[in-house]
This record gives sequence, structure tokens and C-alpha cells, in this order.
Amino acid sequence: MAGEPQTLPFRYDRSDFVALAELGRPRIVSWLFRLAWALFALAGVLIAICLLAGSSRVLIYLPVLAIILVAYLLLYRYGAHIGAWAIDRVARRDDLLREQRLTVADDCFRAESTRGKTELRWSAIPRIHVEEPRLFVYSTRRQAFIIPRRAFASSADFDAFVQTTQELWKRHHRL
Repeated sequence: MAGEPQTLPFRYDRSDFVALAELGRPRIVSWLFRLAWALFALAGVLIAICLLAGSSRVLIYLPVLAIILVAYLLLYRYGAHIGAWAIDRVARRDDLLREQRLTVADDCFRAESTRGKTELRWSAIPRIHVEEPRLFVYSTRRQAFIIPRRAFASSADFDAFVQTTQELWKRHHRL
């Protein structure tokens, strides 16, 4: 197994889970955020028109609108952190936060820890994604091995690992 690119032993941390949760966030979320702002602005204009027309009955809706706006802004801003907290909690519950070493072999992607060894054939890996400073090797649509740059002795080692991973994945996923 000498010569196969591999990481130094490392453990995941919260920032790795935040990055994974952000990648899992649907792209439509930003469009929904813009739509929500437009709807909140429209509601504000309608309330202002009603107040200018002399109606004070709309004032009872202001606290509800403010609570919904604050809740929406908090979910939008901290949604990835909530997702990361959930991933972290499951990982701690299932004792997955052990020190591990990840290796890229010609026939598979290998993860080893004191818990055991997992080998995934390249054809079974649905996708890989590079988002500095991490490489994500997906084992399912939503679960991924996260390989941070800090798991290597140098940036050049990380770049070589990423390049080898991409080449082997492409070799087994030709269309």
C-alpha cells in the first residue's frame, strides 16, 4: 500500500460539519430568502397603507409579522449551524468522531479508524466535491467523508490527494 496518497490521522471538528451542512443546503434557499424579503416588504407597505387610511386594527398583526421575520432570518443565517449541530450530535452518539486515516487506492477509497475499515469502490461513490479547504467524498447523496486540508503535512500533499481522487473517480465514472 506504499505510495497511495493518504491523510495523517485526524478527527472531524464542528467546522467540517458546518461545511457539509452548507453543501447540503438546496440552491433554492437563496431564492426563497429573496422572495420572503419581498413578501415582508409587501406586508409592511400594506400595513402602512392601512394605517394611513385610519385603520388601527392592523396593528395586531405587527408583532406576529416581526416574530415570523426574526425566526426566518435566524433560520436562514444559522440553518447550516443547526444542521452541523445535528450531524455532530449523531456522530457523537454513534461514536464516529474517532481519529481516522483516509487513503486513495486504485480500486477504492479507504477510511480506517480504531472502529474498523471501510472501503468504497470508486463506482459506488456518487460524487466528489472540492470546496476549499476541504474535499468531500460522498458515500450516499447526503453523507460524505470530509477531508480537510489540515489532515495533511502540507498544502501540496492535500492538492495531490485531491488530484488523485478526482482522476480515479473520473476514470470509474466515464459516460
